Amino acid sequence: MQFSSFRTRLICYMAVLLILVLGAVFISVDRSAYSNTRNTIDANLLTGREVLRTVLGERENSFKSLLISLSRDFGFREAYNKVKKERDYATVLSAIENLLDLRAQDADLMMVVDYDYLMVADTSRFNPPETDFPWPELLEAPEETEDLSLSTFVIYREEAYQVVLVPILIPIVDGWLLMAQRLDTEYVQSIKNIITADVSILTRSENDTGKVLASTLTDLQRGYLELLPPSSGVEQSMMQTLGEDDFVSLPVLLENLSGIDLQVYIQQSLTEALQPYRALETRLALLFTIGMAISLVVAMFLGTSVTSPVLKLAGTVRKIESGDYDTPILSDRRDEIGQLEKSVGNMARGLAEKEKVRDLLGKVVSPEIADELMKQNVALGGESRQVTILFSDIRNFTNLCEGRQPEAILNMLNEYLSEVSAAIEASKGVVDKFIGDAVMALFGAPLSYANDVENALNAALLMQEKVTYLNLKNEQKGHPLMTTGIGIHTGNVVAGNLGSANRLNYTVIGDSVNLASRLEALTKEYGVGIMVSEDARNAAGEYTYRELDKVRVKGRDKPVRIYELCGKNGELNPEKLAVINDFETALASYRNRDFSHARIKLMHLLQKEPNCRLYKLFLDRIEQYSAMPPDENWDTVFTFTSK
Repeated sequence: MQFSSFRTRLICYMAVLLILVLGAVFISVDRSAYSNTRNTIDANLLTGREVLRTVLGERENSFKSLLISLSRDFGFREAYNKVKKERDYATVLSAIENLLDLRAQDADLMMVVDYDYLMVADTSRFNPPETDFPWPELLEAPEETEDLSLSTFVIYREEAYQVVLVPILIPIVDGWLLMAQRLDTEYVQSIKNIITADVSILTRSENDTGKVLASTLTDLQRGYLELLPPSSGVEQSMMQTLGEDDFVSLPVLLENLSGIDLQVYIQQSLTEALQPYRALETRLALLFTIGMAISLVVAMFLGTSVTSPVLKLAGTVRKIESGDYDTPILSDRRDEIGQLEKSVGNMARGLAEKEKVRDLLGKVVSPEIADELMKQNVALGGESRQVTILFSDIRNFTNLCEGRQPEAILNMLNEYLSEVSAAIEASKGVVDKFIGDAVMALFGAPLSYANDVENALNAALLMQEKVTYLNLKNEQKGHPLMTTGIGIHTGNVVAGNLGSANRLNYTVIGDSVNLASRLEALTKEYGVGIMVSEDARNAAGEYTYRELDKVRVKGRDKPVRIYELCGKNGELNPEKLAVINDFETALASYRNRDFSHARIKLMHLLQKEPNCRLYKLFLDRIEQYSAMPPDENWDTVFTFTSK
């Protein structure tokens, strides 16, 4: 649709927007209301079904207990035997009436039937003695049960009953006792008071004509219920329209042996449940009307005040769009339009500058590195420079992951990487990459500082503090604790962008990078937290170190001295300093082939720190060299043949 006037367009757009938004709100509220209400009702109906079954089960157990007690009563047995001899039915009738009045107040009916399926006594007095029992099929079914008892439902004189039947054993089956409760309107009302849902008991004839035997619905709703088609026989909620109200109904089948179709419908009015939401929709409609009127007035005012300056600004923007970034914008306006004009002028100058580095921004991996590259004159494409490289890794990470859910592992790893990354960035370092649970960081590239080595060492110490903090949290949660190894080396590398023409990654490569990685791997071998090379140690003298060894790592012929970073000068206690001095004495004896003295020193240190891998490592070497002494050309360098 084309509009010649901005004001008209603004008015139409705002009207359409409001209609769409409010329409979406109406639809969303309606669907959510219906869905939530239906789900709530379904849950209530399922609960009601379980309550109904519980009530029926409790009544069954209560009746069965009373009948069994009566069948075993000596006086009742005497009276029952007397019936056979003297036809004294009045005594038996009196006995069951007393039980019905005194102990079975919830029961409405009791019967006594003899072995020939003939009535002995009936509290309803509709079945005289010696007449046929109205439900002979019930007396045959108990033979299939363990205790010969039976619980079922029957229709008696157009009313539903829950029936419990137990045998009279003298000592074999010689008759039956029957107790029943009427499932009438008073009964279903008591169920409704518990589950707050309507309850109806319905039976159907052979031509599927329904008949409501008891219900908490109104008379009009009962009539509609009788006209509805029968349920599918599956206990699943369904919609039923009863007059002007929609109900959610859950059919419950009452299994019986008399061949009748007897169902209980647990029902709740959907129309009544949705009434609060319908009131909300009415209020939303009123707010929509008011909002529409206000919006149209505001749109007319805005359209009039904005059209003229916007048209002028549009001409300038078209020039900028064509690539003319030097178009001047002169404005003395102090309102928002004036600010917009100034912003467009700034945008033109910014676009001219951003155009030059647009490709660069799309290819640099880290936004922080890209920002620094734009601010300072840093060479791209590769250059040789002095860089301190830090590698960090979680020891035995595979074991930490064993038996844990992937989500838990990912959360733990993300929390760890977040903490160590913060420590590196706080020390003016740059995270070059994450390699699983390992971290590679640079100090001196792409930006260098006068104290890059110190920054790297500070980062390593801070990372250990972060791990200690995380372990305190993990210990409280019962999670496994983490230990890390950090390797640091400083040296010449080639720093620059590697990759393809469309995807670059700023990183460093060279022998120094490989050595830093090897040092990190050796931390596990020597059992130390932070290992630094001799070059890094010589470049930062404000720290306390412990010389560990002189090694030749895989892939590198030149040996290197390795040190443990213990902390900053002045921060270590005398006991720790004494341990460092004792080990260095042991190391000097080891290198001078005085293995006995070295062993004594190391054993003394091992008593103080029984789990120290460093002492055990040198003791193992001393044992080997004691058995097979090194040759005269031994340079004390230990060569590692694996990474």
